[in-house]
Amino acid sequence: MQKFVITICLISISMFKCVNAGKNEGNSTCSEVIETIKSNLTCSWSEKTVDTFKAGNPDNQVSGIATTFIVTMDVLKKAVDLNCNLIITHEPTFYNHLDETDHLSSDSVYLEKLKFIEDNGLVVFRFHDHWHRTQPDGIFTGMINKLGWKDFQPDPEVLVFKFPESTVGEFAATLKDKFDNSPVRVIGDPEMSFSKVGLAPGAPGYMNHVRMLERDDVEVLVAGEVPEWESITYVRDASGLGMNKAMILLGHVNSEEAGMGYLAEWLQETVNVANIHFIPAGDPFWAP
Repeated sequence: MQKFVITICLISISMFKCVNAGKNEGNSTCSEVIETIKSNLTCSWSEKTVDTFKAGNPDNQVSGIATTFIVTMDVLKKAVDLNCNLIITHEPTFYNHLDETDHLSSDSVYLEKLKFIEDNGLVVFRFHDHWHRTQPDGIFTGMINKLGWKDFQPDPEVLVFKFPESTVGEFAATLKDKFDNSPVRVIGDPEMSFSKVGLAPGAPGYMNHVRMLERDDVEVLVAGEVPEWESITYVRDASGLGMNKAMILLGHVNSEEAGMGYLAEWLQETVNVANIHFIPAGDPFWAP
């Protein structure tokens, strides 16, 4: 009986090694991992893009990959704890869209952040444009999965959804629950009944919001963020005119972050690295 148990254990160990044989730590450089990602997208890679290395040495071998929405200091520290030296972020590392740093050359926040990256051998790559351009859009896919809206989407190519009838207030409360009670802001009548919803993650801009709100199949637009004098005032005026329109703002992070969680899942099936983690940056705001 003892020999039988030992044999079974050895077989199990052998099977485990076979399953993980294709995932080798330390054999790929950061550049090689990014090239593998590029070759597995459905879109061609554009030379004019913000999707580039932002810090660190791309020739470093990969000990692990961390995906995140925005690479804050807390995210960097967590990546070190998880032995992940390649960090793939959706948004900028150094506070502006192009990660321009000339104006930060003597700034203590920038210098300390850069020093932490260099001291810990970290490499930061931004993955924004092409994660949106690949089909299906990686950010949209992750968000629809998190929200549980897939079964309510009549056309998978359009971010429009049909739900059982509800009020704006009731619907907004369900969204707040999905995002750990983060502040959710609502424009429009909380008692307005509706069933047709549009989704506009991130900050696609005023014109994109208005185009969605003009549609007959969108009564409530769930969005990320926008200046208050733009789409928000448009919805206030529509509501004031008695039109069945409202907007719910989740914030930029909450409206897109799940797409980088989905990236971690996608990478598990795409690259030759076993140590892969999603590190949430989290909602930057809190309410007193």
